[in-house]
Amino acid sequence: MEKNLKREEFLLRINGLANGTHCVSIKCDKTFFDIAQMEELHDGDLDLQITMEIQDKNVQIRFDFKGYVVAACDRCLDDVRVPMDFSEHLVVKLVENPAAFENQEDDNLWIIGEKEPMIDIFHFVYESILLAMPMRIVHPDDENGNSTCNPEILGKLNELKAKDDDIDPRWSALKDLIPNE
Repeated sequence: MEKNLKREEFLLRINGLANGTHCVSIKCDKTFFDIAQMEELHDGDLDLQITMEIQDKNVQIRFDFKGYVVAACDRCLDDVRVPMDFSEHLVVKLVENPAAFENQEDDNLWIIGEKEPMIDIFHFVYESILLAMPMRIVHPDDENGNSTCNPEILGKLNELKAKDDDIDPRWSALKDLIPNE
């Protein structure tokens, strides 16, 4: 039941709202990530502020995300909190015949029927979160510049690291192509 209520929070009513600014706040928490079934993210605490600017048949929507998500560290695979603070935009156009615009390919422009009462922003929100993730997720270093990753895993990685003298001679010539910095 809790998942159904969380899912319904992402249905925004747009039809019948007066022109002007309308605001909504949603919490993206563990329930949100469970519903989304994101393999990359399995927990978090994001405050999502949604501001809708309605002007006749155009709706400008601004999404402001602030908080953190929990993902696996790329180095040690332990959980790490990744801070998030970003914005995203979406434009919704209400038209009489949305089928005439079906070849439109802008992800941030939705064209829907003018009689549609609501829009479902759930997938837009979780895709925005995924796209805002850093390319490499690792535990931050401590104040001395040392990794705060799982020391047991770091030890194993150091054991398995290839030694310079273990390089196949056919590949060693390629090493000379990389400029030393």
